[in-house]
Amino acid sequence: MSGTEKSPVPQPDWDAGLVGTWRLRSIRELGADGAVLDEPYGQQPPGRLHYGPAHQVAVVIPGHADAPAVAYMGEYEADAAGKVLHNVHVGLPPFTEDQVRWAQLEGDSLALATDIEGRHRTELRWTRS
Repeated sequence: MSGTEKSPVPQPDWDAGLVGTWRLRSIRELGADGAVLDEPYGQQPPGRLHYGPAHQVAVVIPGHADAPAVAYMGEYEADAAGKVLHNVHVGLPPFTEDQVRWAQLEGDSLALATDIEGRHRTELRWTRS
């Protein structure tokens, strides 16, 4: 391996279940108690998320009212605790920096949150397409 090549990042077994295309079901802002505070993209937001087999990630969510469009692509890393880091290579502002998400994968349902339960967070729910 040359000095410019990165060594592969070990991936936990669960992240193999992320691979594929996902359809957005909801985006909700939740209080620390889990109560829904807002649905900034409406009740049926359009959006797609794709995780590729070589750890690529791409997401597109059209803007709604005062909520910005979300569009970025790059690579992802997952850890055994359920944290997923989206390493953003290119994105529309304000999504130009790396994004950290807490993942909960159950079959064909995926929840990605901006923080852990018990804290104010934004939660995105996806269904496998």
